[in-house]
Amino acid sequence: MAWALALPKQVLENPAARHVLLCLANYAGSDGRGAFPSAKTLSEDTGLGERTVRLKLDELEQSGFILRGNQAIAAAYIDRRDRRPVVYDLQVKRGASAAPRNERGADNGGTGCSSQQNGVQEKAERGAAAAPNTSINHQVTEEQLQRELSEVIAEQDQQALAASADRQRFAMFAQWQPPAKPIADQLAIAGLPDDSLTHEVLAGFKGFHVARPLAVDSDAGWCFRLATWIKRERVKNAAAEVQAAAPGYDDDDTSWINGGAK
Repeated sequence: MAWALALPKQVLENPAARHVLLCLANYAGSDGRGAFPSAKTLSEDTGLGERTVRLKLDELEQSGFILRGNQAIAAAYIDRRDRRPVVYDLQVKRGASAAPRNERGADNGGTGCSSQQNGVQEKAERGAAAAPNTSINHQVTEEQLQRELSEVIAEQDQQALAASADRQRFAMFAQWQPPAKPIADQLAIAGLPDDSLTHEVLAGFKGFHVARPLAVDSDAGWCFRLATWIKRERVKNAAAEVQAAAPGYDDDDTSWINGGAK
């Protein structure tokens, strides 16, 4: 856990992936190996969906933060192959260098230090763990954990609220204003210029649908309807202009009232 917390944000920027890594580290051994919580368990720990958890695990594996470990560990606990979660090993060396340990019978004058770079032992004892950076003590680790989790939860709440608002269906009302991006996208899809949405057109659209309270839609859905409305109105206006320009057209003709000639 301390290793995962010590990762700089620029190394692992995605907050959801960072949250999954933090929770996965809880199930690893002291050497960072043998973590095999199920996607459902990580989903409960993180508050993310199981599909999102699997995607983040794939991203962490592709980025080299975790690797697939000894799958026999999960097999020792779970008989059914189709129910065994993947066993992961955390790549703790990526976040913090391992501290040299004093090993009995070590070379180099009995100092316990190896000739390899970064202080990595040539013959590490079984279960030897990588030491976190000395600048991180238990208190700082707890504070960092709380801050990281708060940031992730806050971002998830904002995303959930935004997604909920986008899906919320409602009847048209007089104060509604089309959101900028959805209406711009719909106008572009319909091949309409940006200035085709005027106050008069919007007022006519809202007036028509306010009188029909049973019609409900989301913001994006209303933007689609509005773009369709604008396109239809432009076609009708163009047809009216063509008719007005036709020979013999009389705008004052009232013969239709009597159903016959003027």
